[in-house]
Amino acid sequence: MSNRTVFTAALALGILIGAPFAIADTRDPIREGIRNPASGDATRETQIIARTARDTYGTRQSNLGAGGGAIYGCRSVLDTSSPAAVGDPKRSTPCLRVNNLRTGKAFDFQSNTGRLIGVIQSGNNIAAPRPGVAPFVTNATGVAVGLNADRVDSLSASEIIAQAVRAVQTAAGPNASACPANTSLVSGGCIENAPRAAATYAAASAACGGAGRRLAPPDVLLHARTQEGINLGAGEMSGDITVDAASVLILGPATLTQGYVTVDEAGALATNALTASAPFRCITN
Repeated sequence: MSNRTVFTAALALGILIGAPFAIADTRDPIREGIRNPASGDATRETQIIARTARDTYGTRQSNLGAGGGAIYGCRSVLDTSSPAAVGDPKRSTPCLRVNNLRTGKAFDFQSNTGRLIGVIQSGNNIAAPRPGVAPFVTNATGVAVGLNADRVDSLSASEIIAQAVRAVQTAAGPNASACPANTSLVSGGCIENAPRAAATYAAASAACGGAGRRLAPPDVLLHARTQEGINLGAGEMSGDITVDAASVLILGPATLTQGYVTVDEAGALATNALTASAPFRCITN
């Protein structure tokens, strides 16, 4: 064997031994997913820290095909020990959390041409109703522009009232008064001119029901106080009951808090326990 042959063989062997990683993984990382870590589970957070300007993001995930941009899965559980625990990420850790530490928006959802922006789904079947599940809980009680409904069955509030007035007048006949004696037409119904003696919610409901009437809703009382001869004084009972939504939808009926709404002459609304007594008025159905 010549010296040239020996040198060539040694050089080839050195290349194979000295550069094993160049041929160890032949997969295309763009076309084939590569697991990171290669085995086992990551036990700490992977942080990506960026310091970008406006309209620039720390990371961007984009799919030029028909698939999605990102998917996240987790095994988080909900802490239902209190309403505060539901919103505490340390006690009820969500699969995805977006936290804006300044005054800007926390998220945007945009669809350029689609007819559906997104889905909030409970369970595996979107067609199966889940009445015991809340889509979300919020303490933000301001008006949501675009979600503030001002029409029911394509009718505005004034149209609904006018329709009810016509129905009452038609039922009474052309030669009869629109309302029974000692009542006045308010917001499409006939409300009693004078309040009844103070009673609990159950007793007041029974009294109105026995007269073929019902407790006046708070919106009717708010309108009635502006009518001549009707004074709500320090507050009268309405037919509405307030409910702690977070307790009902998340914590269950065992922690339910209820009370009826009162309306006073100044237009202020308050809540009384169902067992507390207050004056009330009945209104025709």
